[in-house]
Amino acid sequence: MKNIKLSNWGLCLLLSLFGFFTTACSEDDDARPYEDVAIVGVKVNGSLYLPGYAQNEATIVLPGGFNLDKVKLQVLVANGELVDFENNIYYDCKKPLALKLKSSNGGIIDYKLRVQSPPLLTNLIIEGLVLNSNDIHFNPGSIIVQIPEDLDLTAQKITLTFVNGTIHGFANGEVADYSQPKNFTVLGVDEETNYPFELILTSEPVGPAYVKSITVNGVPSDSVIANGKVLTPYVQQLTDFTNATITLECGFGNKVDANAQLTGLNLLTGANKIKVTGSDGQEIEFTIDVPKLSITPYLSKPYADFGLGSDALTALAFSGEYFVIANHNTKDAAIVPVGPNYYNFKGERVNMLSKTGSNIDGGAVTGVRKLAADKNGVILGVQLGAGATGDKEVVIWKWDNVTADPTPYIKFSQNSLGLAYGSRAAGVNVQGSLSGDAIITVGMAQKQDVFVWTVTGGVLNSTPQKLSFPYASMGYYYSVEPLPIGKAGFVGAGTGQNFNGLICLNSTMGELHKNTGIITTDCSTIEHKGRVYMAYTAFVASKGALMRVCDITDGQLASYQKPIMEVLMPSNQANGNNTLDATFAVINGKLNVGFICTNIGLSLFELEK
Repeated sequence: MKNIKLSNWGLCLLLSLFGFFTTACSEDDDARPYEDVAIVGVKVNGSLYLPGYAQNEATIVLPGGFNLDKVKLQVLVANGELVDFENNIYYDCKKPLALKLKSSNGGIIDYKLRVQSPPLLTNLIIEGLVLNSNDIHFNPGSIIVQIPEDLDLTAQKITLTFVNGTIHGFANGEVADYSQPKNFTVLGVDEETNYPFELILTSEPVGPAYVKSITVNGVPSDSVIANGKVLTPYVQQLTDFTNATITLECGFGNKVDANAQLTGLNLLTGANKIKVTGSDGQEIEFTIDVPKLSITPYLSKPYADFGLGSDALTALAFSGEYFVIANHNTKDAAIVPVGPNYYNFKGERVNMLSKTGSNIDGGAVTGVRKLAADKNGVILGVQLGAGATGDKEVVIWKWDNVTADPTPYIKFSQNSLGLAYGSRAAGVNVQGSLSGDAIITVGMAQKQDVFVWTVTGGVLNSTPQKLSFPYASMGYYYSVEPLPIGKAGFVGAGTGQNFNGLICLNSTMGELHKNTGIITTDCSTIEHKGRVYMAYTAFVASKGALMRVCDITDGQLASYQKPIMEVLMPSNQANGNNTLDATFAVINGKLNVGFICTNIGLSLFELEK
């Protein structure tokens, strides 16, 4: 259905013409009965769609793959009015909406509005084959895939993924003969409309040059995404992208330039050039962009599975063979006890961290809000100081492991820190080993003051250094993560009135560069095998949480702007507090990273095999 945008004047004219023609035709031309009340247009999120009709049913068709869960509707009626239907609010339109229309003569008609969005193909996988997106031609009723000439069509495993539909008559992932077109249907989300499709695989000559896969330091890619002549390889595990040896698998009949440099490449520049000649004889020079990791989480746990109250799941830490989450919510946590809880790597809750011997929920606090762990899994948890004034203390508690009793590690107050306002921690970060050398940072909520404690040889210096974050009016939750021990400086992550994103800071918290326009409030850094990595979670409204890893060894802005891993944790849930976290740990010699987003969930990844 064509999408038409009309001004208010145009809409009035449309309704006037509708009434004129229905009256004129019924009375003068063929004596048909006067047209009764009817739906003549529907605005969807502000755009006008003209319906088709079948008896007392109006149907509008939106673009394929449109999310029908939450649609803002305005129904336009001629010769009458809507009954008991509110315009300009959001409706679930997956199923037809039953409406009542009151005609000008007072009669009530039962009407049905059907809002349709045809199924959209979002993924097509042929096992063992990397397809360029340009090789897949998706049209209403057909999917045509161009494949290499030497592919055996009689025994292939194909997987199709659709949005707004369920496949029928097609077995995903099963060996089948595709030497002839394969017919199947997709049932729409209304569970009434069937959309027929014909899948055709053709081995016509490939033609222009293209790259199917790029192996980096022996690590294969599972796909190569082409944006014009720029190629992004998605590799299956972490490797040193700054000293890379690559091999290319290209299209049928393609040839890689014999003089191409394929060893000692720094792929993090995103500027390496490779010439490939296609089967059409034409040479194309491709640019290899910064590679990305294509890794699935070994644990993905949605927020609902934790059994937490709203706006909990505010921090994450690794400790031994467990991960620990902060559950500060004291109002409606129906299943999980309030406080830090620890889980095994199957996602099974084991227990809550001990409160024995402490007054961890007393005083000027509402529970542990933020967590961090040192390189050995020693856990620090900071209370949410409710504007603790005077000598009233906020405590940073320490657990040596998940079964240990807590001890008060750091105490501070408005008076001890020399503040003109009540002390309230925005979070806590730790770098290094609390039994060796470490740096601990605590920013003050909604303030610029950041306090830095140092640990030398396992001994805490109880007098912190006071530094100043470069931007005022930060939120309640932001963080300043120290760079790994031996590297001077910090990385700030926060969302406030004057700054949103990541900022690279020197040892006195002076700004070096920043990456703005990102909703995030915490990050983690680690040095591993001679490289420095940073992880953070970025909240994107109505989409979910982006889980990112960057190689920031060179400390340059470009390294912060081009992550080597970016995976979406999809959700349309809100995150009003903008509380997010990410953390690294080396577990059994392999680099792991975890991400959380309040109200959305948690994902854990092993970056090395």
